[in-house]
Amino acid sequence: MKLAITGAPGSGKTTLCQRLIEALGAVKIGGILTQDIREGRERVGFEIVDIATGERGLLAHRQLKSGPRVGRYRVNLTDIERIAVPALQRALCEAQLIIVDEIAPMELRSARFVEAVTDVLGSSKDLLVTFKERYEHPLIARIRTEFSVFAITPSTREELFQQVLALVRAW
Repeated sequence: MKLAITGAPGSGKTTLCQRLIEALGAVKIGGILTQDIREGRERVGFEIVDIATGERGLLAHRQLKSGPRVGRYRVNLTDIERIAVPALQRALCEAQLIIVDEIAPMELRSARFVEAVTDVLGSSKDLLVTFKERYEHPLIARIRTEFSVFAITPSTREELFQQVLALVRAW
C-alpha cells in the first residue's frame, strides 16, 4: 500500500495522519509528523515528531539565526538529521506502516533526509506520505507515479479520512 496526501498548508494533512495513528492503535507505526509551532494565532515555526518515540525537535523557526532559508523560516538541519532521519531508518526495520509527514522544501534541504526518504520509498513497507501541493521535486514526481494520491481540502477532510482509514484497514 502506497498512499499520498497532498494539499495546501492548513488543509489537514497532519491532522489526518494524527487521526490515523489514533484509529490504528494496534498497528505498529513509525516515521515522522511535522507540526506547527504557534504563538497565539500566528505560526512561527515547525517541529518534527518521531511517531514511535515521541521525541520532538525544531524543524524550522522564524527566529533561528542560521540554517537554510525557506520563506520566512530558517531550517534546523541538525534536528532533521537527529530526529527525522533515525525515525525513518528505525521505521524501515520495526514499523508495519510508515508515515512521512511531510516531504516539503524545508525537510528536503537535508541530503540525509532525502536519502532516508528514498530508502523508505523503495521499501516494501506500507507507506503514507504527505506533500505540499504544487511542489516539484524528483521525490514528489516519483510519488505521483508510484502512489495513490489524494488531495485534501478543508471541505473534504472528514470524507478523505474515512476513505484512507478504510484503505489502510483493508490492507
